[in-house]
Amino acid sequence: MKRWSWNRLLYLCGAVMVAGLVIAMPVHAQDWGSLKESFRKIQSVKAEFLQKRHLRILKEPLVSEGKFFYLASGALRWEYLSPLKSVMLQKGDSVRLYHFSEGVWKQDVAQGVEARRIVLAEMSQWFQGRFEESRIFKHSYSQGPPGRIILTPGEGINKFVLGIEIVLSDNPGVIDRVEITELGGSSTQIAFRNVEINASLDSKVFDEP
Repeated sequence: MKRWSWNRLLYLCGAVMVAGLVIAMPVHAQDWGSLKESFRKIQSVKAEFLQKRHLRILKEPLVSEGKFFYLASGALRWEYLSPLKSVMLQKGDSVRLYHFSEGVWKQDVAQGVEARRIVLAEMSQWFQGRFEESRIFKHSYSQGPPGRIILTPGEGINKFVLGIEIVLSDNPGVIDRVEITELGGSSTQIAFRNVEINASLDSKVFDEP
């Protein structure tokens, strides 16, 4: 497997989190079969997120904010708005990464093709509830409370991450947070707000930064 950078890992984790929001759609019973079935009801997701990364060497967390858009037809926009701007755009089989620098968006052409394919394959599987087919993570589900979807990384990505947990709220149909535990005692927590399920989205948001 290609060497993983932290930015590439966060975009992959972003896919996990979008999948988590899809999983968190209201269902009558918080069992694994019902959660997977809920994927079929999703056409689009739009949300904002607040990310806090805790490092052992810092007293205060590193805070980032952003937003994302997802279409079940095969499109994703995962964007960091502050403190640094960057965006991943997926449309069909195409995945592009951009960073905002010197007043303009610049495409990151240095990213490995194989890594992009891995991310795309993972996203496609998660969005369809096919966690068991993942080449990178093994999954388990705990009904709680609170309900948790636990992702354990395989070889390669486990050099960065010990585990990822999608934590569901006590209220059925609501995701509370996503927790990423890293090697060396660091961690990342991402909370969601202003979530809109099956909202009408302009296809242009998936075309350009």
